[in-house]
Amino acid sequence: MSGITIEKNDETSTRFTFTNGSLVVLIRNGDLSQEPCDALVNSTNTWMNPSGGLDKGIHQLMGQFFTDQVVSIHIAMKEDSCQIGQSRIFVAHYDDKNINTRFIINTVGPVYSEETKEYATFLLKSCYHTSLALANLYQLCSIAYPAISCGAHHFPPQEAARVSIESIREFSYNVKDVRFVLFDTATYEIFLKEWTDYAQKVNREANSIDQTPVIVNESLKTLSSTSISSTNYCVLCQDKKLSIDEQLLCNDCLKMARAEMFNTILTRLRLAAEKSYDELKHVCQMLKPILKSYPLVYTPVQIFDQSIHKRDHIAETYLQTYCTQEFRNFMPMAIIGDGNCFYNAFVKLGGGGAGTTTDTMTLTSVELRARNIIELVLNIDDYIAQYGHLSCFLENFEDYVRKEMMHDTNLITIWDLLSIPTVLNITLISVYPKVNGDDDLHHQYINNMLFIPLIHEDENQEQNNGPLVMNKEVRLLFSNGNRVMMDPSQKKDNWLPNHFVPLLNFK
Repeated sequence: MSGITIEKNDETSTRFTFTNGSLVVLIRNGDLSQEPCDALVNSTNTWMNPSGGLDKGIHQLMGQFFTDQVVSIHIAMKEDSCQIGQSRIFVAHYDDKNINTRFIINTVGPVYSEETKEYATFLLKSCYHTSLALANLYQLCSIAYPAISCGAHHFPPQEAARVSIESIREFSYNVKDVRFVLFDTATYEIFLKEWTDYAQKVNREANSIDQTPVIVNESLKTLSSTSISSTNYCVLCQDKKLSIDEQLLCNDCLKMARAEMFNTILTRLRLAAEKSYDELKHVCQMLKPILKSYPLVYTPVQIFDQSIHKRDHIAETYLQTYCTQEFRNFMPMAIIGDGNCFYNAFVKLGGGGAGTTTDTMTLTSVELRARNIIELVLNIDDYIAQYGHLSCFLENFEDYVRKEMMHDTNLITIWDLLSIPTVLNITLISVYPKVNGDDDLHHQYINNMLFIPLIHEDENQEQNNGPLVMNKEVRLLFSNGNRVMMDPSQKKDNWLPNHFVPLLNFK
């Protein structure tokens, strides 16, 4: 399953569609001022005084109503009208039906030089951050960019394109339609190449274990079940013999930082899954003892803090329009839709760092995914027995865990929800909007359902996840990256969620 589809519309435009529905990016060779969308981003100067090029063209096209707004700021703030890396939003026009743009977002890009390229990169990223923050604040769905700073400010287009990729993935949130309309053909071709390379890299990582970004010993790819079962070798790298004093890991593996350790564990799981389900189960059994050496005490945030958390306006609309009354006094917290939103939601619930670990290292989505796979594979029969009433929503587990659960960019199913409460020692409450009407079985079965930790007969919770603590509730909304026509009286039969959003209390 690919993460991003690449579709060439014609000789001047290519569309990149994220298969989880989180984002569509269009790269077009053309005139930005003629692009119909919610907001055009206009690259201007700190005075916001149009001196030519795109800036002047947008003023001429939008007319006096737009120009008067800009001038009022210019008169009051002069050279501080818009600082480098910052953005300001303006209404594009007053009831002009010939203009298909609602807002203009002015931003000021940096001047590039080799001596200060790191600072220039930071400021360029800030242009995307601040402009997308405004677009999200105004609940806009589409935004179109020029190649900020690539003209007179001499920012290398290749580097600028890479900044755009990183920024859009990090800051787009509810803006699901992002376009780059580039007048210069050479710049267009560079942006197109960089986005194509990025999409192909994502697709390779989603579909081919050989392209996993974690670097491990090549011998892992050729391990047999017999060699894995040997107790004389490190259970992780399987390359070094253990000394008498070493029980599980060799000295090199013991020196790994926590994040690197779980990156390597997930890679081992992916390699095993490529061979067979039996191999995967065997590797899970081998790796499970390592988890006890990395205790996890998870303390999720409960209260929504406007100074820290971003609202997810699309999810908020689903919540208030289609969810049952008991959930309407909660606020959806925005989670980036990068194909890993389920695990990112639990990471983000720590307020930017996530639940704590006993060695003060930050919890990562990779660690959560690895722990969840091991937990679910080794106890699948118990989970099927506990949640047998959900069997109509559960696909073949062996196929799912081997082909889908191993990789991000793939849509999460109910399987992942079954075991994550055990991994984190939480009670998970699922919230499913009634978008498809009263007959929707997903809403009937899944809404307001409690997923609780599995109690293992052979070991207590302290052995599993560290010191025993009272588990906390986490509410998770099944949402969608795109808006739906908000008419609760009109039945919709084909709505499906593709995004997970945590719900927080107000106090």
